Amino acid sequence: MASIEDVAKKAKVSVTTVSRALNDHPYVSDKTKKKIYKAMEELNYYPNNVAQQLRGKKSKMIGVIISYITNPFFANLVNTIEKTALELGYHLVVLQTQGNPQSEAFYIQMIQKKQLDGIIITNLETATPQIKQLMAEGKIVLCNRYIGDEELTVIKIDEEKASYEGTRYLINQGHRRIAFCTGNVMNVHDHRFKGFLFALRDHGLTFDETLFFERTLGVQGGRDFLQKFAAMNPETAPTAVFSNGDEVAAGILSEARKLKVAIPQDLAVLGFDDQPIAALTYPEITTIRQPIAEMGAAAAKSLIAAIEGDSQPEIPTLATELIIRETV
Repeated sequence: MASIEDVAKKAKVSVTTVSRALNDHPYVSDKTKKKIYKAMEELNYYPNNVAQQLRGKKSKMIGVIISYITNPFFANLVNTIEKTALELGYHLVVLQTQGNPQSEAFYIQMIQKKQLDGIIITNLETATPQIKQLMAEGKIVLCNRYIGDEELTVIKIDEEKASYEGTRYLINQGHRRIAFCTGNVMNVHDHRFKGFLFALRDHGLTFDETLFFERTLGVQGGRDFLQKFAAMNPETAPTAVFSNGDEVAAGILSEARKLKVAIPQDLAVLGFDDQPIAALTYPEITTIRQPIAEMGAAAAKSLIAAIEGDSQPEIPTLATELIIRETV
């Protein structure tokens, strides 16, 4: 493995000059820097990143904390964050929690250990004092979802409005008993659930809490929901479901075919996100589209601007749209 001494010898300069070049010292000319970088490339030499960080240099690496990489929503969000970060000279590390708070806490420590310059958190339930402090320092940016009772800056859609409009559409189609599926538990600070409840209230309807289905995630979660639906008394079963995710909706459709449940005649299904799968199922999924690419790009730009000490870019309006297909 090549050393800094090997680089100095090949570039015909001193070790001190190589070190200064790596730290962008003004005493080293551009011509000498190019010669040193050429020697580094030919020797396949990489400077000690930890040592650079201890000297106050940035790692030029940011992280993104997600719950499940298998969720296409997060895959698409991460894809845009990484593309934007690379354009701005940063590399991205994907940090998956699988819903484990201890994993989230461990990843956040990577900022304090100077292993990462900052982190984007895409699904936060509790804003700890540590997280709030790092947000104030410009080292953490929140995007997508925050289910908490504090007023924090989050780059996200208006979840309450989107959920309200989707639920209103179900009601206008004649549905009165509507189930609500979520990957979380019941939380009064969940803006999607709030929008759902407000829509029911504004149309003179009350919510039957037996129709709340918590921890319903992915395709399998949708299948599990449909099995529960099939076992219900037809007199008290829902006629529609706010599935809170296109993967869940796809799982419902898959199981419905097996159990001979007609969609939307026996059960109307509303998805969320407008993932590619929503237009590939049979029947195609009626869903709420959110601008995932714009959200990811805005989060990356905001974090990197803070790290670099630049002025914050304007956050775009992240508008949603009800996409009407065949499941309602």
